[in-house]
Amino acid sequence: MPNNLIQIVKNSLIETNTNNEIEQATSNPIHTKLNYQFMYKQLESAVEEILIKYPNDEVVKELRNTVIRNLQPILALLKNNQE
Repeated sequence: MPNNLIQIVKNSLIETNTNNEIEQATSNPIHTKLNYQFMYKQLESAVEEILIKYPNDEVVKELRNTVIRNLQPILALLKNNQE
């Protein structure tokens, strides 16, 4: 999975370089060629894979508890809206 992400970023940078978009990017810092939503989905997928592959690892347990703790306010809001 990480190799795919590295290859996508590398290809994007090569494409940007061959299209002379580097000069354009320096004049317009807001514009970017990287697909951050796709990159986030790749990260999310890698985290899910680790959570499933190593469920009894102490670090995975801590990550799971942190995610659950951080989602509790959102889950409470969803529950209150359904009532």
